[in-house]
Order: sequence, then C-alpha cells, then structure tokens
Amino acid sequence: GGWRRMEIVEASDSEPDEALAAKEAKPKAAAAKPASAPAEGFRRMQIVEADESDEEEPAKPQSPGVAVATPEPFPDIKLAANVKGIEEAKTRANSLFAQGSLEECVRWFSKGIWLAESKKVKGVPSDLHSILHSNRSFAYIKLKRWGEAEGDCSKALALNPKNT
Repeated sequence: GGWRRMEIVEASDSEPDEALAAKEAKPKAAAAKPASAPAEGFRRMQIVEADESDEEEPAKPQSPGVAVATPEPFPDIKLAANVKGIEEAKTRANSLFAQGSLEECVRWFSKGIWLAESKKVKGVPSDLHSILHSNRSFAYIKLKRWGEAEGDCSKALALNPKNT
C-alpha cells in the first residue's frame, strides 16, 4: 500500500503529431537522457501525491444503536411530534402528489420520515414508517430521481417486507 511519487510528462503543443511519432520510433538508447531533462519537445510536469502521514484521521464509527442527530429538515413544515403528526404529513404529501406537486410532496414525506427516524416520536408503527418511504419513492420515480427512489424502496421493504 501507500502512495507513490508519479511524474507526468506532457507533449508540447508546438510540435506536429508526425514529429512525435518519429521520436517514439527512435531506439531506447537514444532516448536515454538524464532524468532531469525531458525528451526534446516535451516539458516536465511534476505531480506529487500525499503520503500516508498527511492523511486526516478517519472518522470514528458510531456505536451501534446510537442515533445520529440530524438537523430538522424543512423547518417551515410544522407537525406535531406524535404519530398523528406523522399521519398528517403522509396525508398532506399524498394530497400534494395527487395535485402533481411532486417536490412539495417529497418535502412532506421527508419531514414525516425525519420525525419517525429522529426518535422524536416514540412507537411509530413500522407499516406507517414503511409507507412514508414507499410513497416518497413513488414521487422520486415520477421525478426521475432513481437513486433516491431505490433507497426508499429498500428502506420500505426493510421496515415492512409485506409492503409490495
């Protein structure tokens, strides 16, 4: 492992390609010049890569089961911090979806998911949590945001394997 020092030598723009091809065809002995001087028609560029001692300390992994506090998304969306508040987010998001307001619908589903996952609300049924992800996934599909849709589908199935 570890880093190596690398050197890149770039061709000069002032020389035609035929001249470069002729130089490449020369025998190796003719090209054996001191390392300090690049071949004629080339200029030396030095790229220095960081060595291992310059690396930043890796982030310490979180202990399993420790909730990572995420900042509240969409503070403009006010919901009660209870299961009814999460259900309200789902109802409002579904209504926005039906109206074609997909970006706004994603915001409401995201807020409901945040409430469930931040542990601000205790006892959120896994089927409700799963539905938030699967419904938001459908909105992501309509928005052609495939990676986010796939992530939400996976999360929905992990929470409730019968949510198909």
